[in-house]
Amino acid sequence: MENRNKPRKTLKSSPNVDNDPDFFKSVGVLVRQIKGMADNVFPIYKAFADNVIRGQIRDISQIEHNLDSMLSFCFDDRILLLFKQIMRKLYKQYPETVYTYVKAYRDMYEEQGQVRE
Repeated sequence: MENRNKPRKTLKSSPNVDNDPDFFKSVGVLVRQIKGMADNVFPIYKAFADNVIRGQIRDISQIEHNLDSMLSFCFDDRILLLFKQIMRKLYKQYPETVYTYVKAYRDMYEEQGQVRE
């Protein structure tokens, strides 16, 4: 028989960060670092996209491997544009692959309200 008079455990509330300037500084630093990473990888993904579009990279395993990591940077408009260009290039030959990656993109960014058509 369960004890109904036993007090319930409550979760500790998270610290109040509304007015914590250190928290906002940390977030600002993190945002700049993430954008910096996107700046660093953009030339790499640009070269990759150009090679796929020109037909110089045809190995679907290699393409998929690069798309896997590229998805993490699709918050950046430049990289998202490259991603879309690759999807358009692959659509006729690999429609299932395109479907999979477009769905993965939507799953990753839709929750955050970042999906851009």
